[in-house]
Amino acid sequence: MKQLKLESKGNCRDNIILHYYSWTPKRPIGWVHIIHGMSEHAQRYGETAQLLNDAGYMVTADDHRGHGQTGVSFNSLAHLGDEGGWQLLIQDQMALLTTIKQTTKLKPFILGHSMGAAMSLALCQKYANKLTGLASGLILSGSWYAPSASYLPALAIARLERARLGSKSPSELLHYLSFGHFNRSFTPSDTEADWLSRDKLKVLDYAADPLCGFPLTTQSWVDFINGLIQIFKKTSFCKIDPKLPFYLISGDQDPVGGKGKKVKDLFCRLSEAGVEDIKMKLHRQCRHEIFNEISRREVYIDVRRWMDGVLNGQEKHQGSAIDMLSSVAFDQIKNYRAK
Repeated sequence: MKQLKLESKGNCRDNIILHYYSWTPKRPIGWVHIIHGMSEHAQRYGETAQLLNDAGYMVTADDHRGHGQTGVSFNSLAHLGDEGGWQLLIQDQMALLTTIKQTTKLKPFILGHSMGAAMSLALCQKYANKLTGLASGLILSGSWYAPSASYLPALAIARLERARLGSKSPSELLHYLSFGHFNRSFTPSDTEADWLSRDKLKVLDYAADPLCGFPLTTQSWVDFINGLIQIFKKTSFCKIDPKLPFYLISGDQDPVGGKGKKVKDLFCRLSEAGVEDIKMKLHRQCRHEIFNEISRREVYIDVRRWMDGVLNGQEKHQGSAIDMLSSVAFDQIKNYRAK
């Protein structure tokens, strides 16, 4: 594993040093860029990167601002920025992808997990024209859809917390309101993070990691919620390049995705926006972090097959027929939503 540093210029007002990592096989056939989730960091994806390397894929991933070594070195762990932190996150990703692209002829598959999935959506909405020639496809893990209006109460609470605590103070209340109920379906539980995976060792590693599970600052919550309101607008979905392939992959027990319901809702929104190539798979009994699940090798195989299919120009990618949904199944999903 190689650690590099990227000084973000131009787009980013604070000249933050963005730490990112590269795992490269001898003869890469493709490139996967991982965008990690909230309150975690890129080095948690080392096993994922190694397995993708074994399949011939180069992997890159960064520690976002306020996260991992980027947050530690900038003395800003849990803080995305004094203002506009969400937009800065998206700008960072575009600057990073553009920089790495200068060193390779490969086009990346963007793999976004959880908050990283939301960031990936924002990326292909904000930079639709640039991504058309840059990205091979999007893989959204632990994703969801919720109407923009549903976030207005949360935004009001976040603003009250900012007024009460100050913009750079973490909010345990906002953290609890966002994540506190996720463990309820998994009792008895050993940790507050059992909702992440059935793999006890992975959960314990997360719970023991000082760079995981921390509450964001109040300003970061305000910026994040505003970002969700923006990306889930109908007009925002219409900005996505309809030719960009999407693969939605989640656990059917993931509380973030409403145990599959909110993932299916996202599928519908993308289809309604005219996106032509969408596949989805819900892995049985899996929770939020499917790449850290006890059945993660099956997940890797499915993702690899999908990427191989895209690279080979196949319209229908090989893989398990179980739970695999294409545009042909759109009417069935609409019927599901109507129930």
